[in-house]
Amino acid sequence: MNIKRRIDIPKIIVSNIEFKPPIIHIYASLSGKRAKCPECKKYSHSVHDRYERRITDLPVFQYHSRIILTIRKFKCRNDRCKRKVFTEQNDNILPYARRTERVTRLLSDIAIDMPTGSGHVLSEKLQIKVSRSTLTRLAHQQPLPDINTLKVVGVDDWAFRKGVNYGTILVDMETSKPIDMLPTRDSEDLKAWLRDHPGIEIITRDRASSYSTAIDSISPNTVQVADRFHLLMNLSDALDTFFKSISPKISKLIKAKTCEMLRDAEAESKQDSVTKKEFVEIPAPVQKPDSRQEVFDMVKKLQAKGLPRKKIGRELGISKNTVKRYFQQDILVPRSHPKRANIEIFTNYILSKMEINGYTNMEIINDIRKMGYTGGNTQANQYISFLKQTNEVTSLNYNELQSQPIPYIKRLSSRKLAKYVGQSLNHIENIDHRSYMQLLFENMPILIRVRRLVKRFKKMLKTGEGQIHEWIKSIQESKDKLPGLKTFAKGLKRDIKAVQNAIQLRWSNGPVEGHVNRIKSIKRQMYGRASFELLRRKVLLSQSG
Repeated sequence: MNIKRRIDIPKIIVSNIEFKPPIIHIYASLSGKRAKCPECKKYSHSVHDRYERRITDLPVFQYHSRIILTIRKFKCRNDRCKRKVFTEQNDNILPYARRTERVTRLLSDIAIDMPTGSGHVLSEKLQIKVSRSTLTRLAHQQPLPDINTLKVVGVDDWAFRKGVNYGTILVDMETSKPIDMLPTRDSEDLKAWLRDHPGIEIITRDRASSYSTAIDSISPNTVQVADRFHLLMNLSDALDTFFKSISPKISKLIKAKTCEMLRDAEAESKQDSVTKKEFVEIPAPVQKPDSRQEVFDMVKKLQAKGLPRKKIGRELGISKNTVKRYFQQDILVPRSHPKRANIEIFTNYILSKMEINGYTNMEIINDIRKMGYTGGNTQANQYISFLKQTNEVTSLNYNELQSQPIPYIKRLSSRKLAKYVGQSLNHIENIDHRSYMQLLFENMPILIRVRRLVKRFKKMLKTGEGQIHEWIKSIQESKDKLPGLKTFAKGLKRDIKAVQNAIQLRWSNGPVEGHVNRIKSIKRQMYGRASFELLRRKVLLSQSG
């Protein structure tokens, strides 16, 4: 493969290549003996002058490459042409450009898909270093894609700053690609956009009234589809309101059940205290003979024979100081600190103290120390644990008593109740939550009716079958008050066509929600300091989304 094919720029003749680390210089010129005048379109062979252009190209073997291109100036021989001198051009190297067209395309992709800071670092590693401002300028220079004829469009809002100002994004639902962004979520902006893009057959949206009003006024024949996810969120809000309204009744029920559990726990503790256990008295162990007695007797015998202390110590393998001490004693003096403590003699007292709930080991140890105990705390603690296991003591010490669960039913929030009321009890993983819901269903019949309504609504959205009119009617004609749910049903009735289409049609606003999340990610990369136009280009032109 020759050098020209490696460079791969049409109509370029490479004359020489020089490597001056860290740059590769490629000396080239344009092929052809003539050039076309940009004004009169006439060809000319008359060369007027030559000059050099230094153009950055893609890196070669991780080195920066620079094309030193010799450009010719031609004289226009057309007497009627206003242009007297012109420069020959190449389609892959734009006039006044300091980069080849392929380098510009690469940097433009980096400017769209990456934040300018990271793009600046990447361009430096690619040996085509440009500044952050250049990347921003390249992003602004890219044209937005043309919008073809649309059939199914998704609409949703996104936040410039949550709770303050919002914009609108529109997505082609057939390709799941964003097609445009609006700087506000006002109905007037959407109306103007719909006027410019007629022929849309289906529009998926959330429950916002501004969007439905704009669509009805501009294209009343367009089929509107409410988003199923937002319908479930609206139902969850309605259930939250409902459970807040019956919160006093739930509190009264839980309080009654808690008192019942406390009474049962007290009765059980009294029964345990009545049945006392007879403790086994552990006899004190027989004292072992002193192991030094035999050596002491031998020392006394050898002393009676008149042997010197040094020789006795050498024969018996003991120190001369020990022999000297034994010479002075008539009988063996017991050890001042025996290895075995005298804790066994306090066994019955320890067992009697362990009958009382809430005892502590240190209280027992302090008491027996006053009564003559001579051992340490560690030995006493081990013996107390041994007595508890041997006598099967069931009373609880202070630490065990503190860690005992108090008979109490922890209340669930209204949001949790709204989540669980439409689920099967077997699908609730938390055992306490499952028992709580079972308790409510057993004692509050209204929750069973609400549960049936919620399951019925979710089944309609999942299977696409069911009559939403009958569901709304069953709520409105219910004898129960059902605060929240009746308001939800009233809202569904106002938007009944879109809700019915959500049940029957396959379209959903899910892809639009995905692009809204992508906008959040791009906004974080831009640190919220970039303009709406730059954000719009990054969202619409990005190849990664």
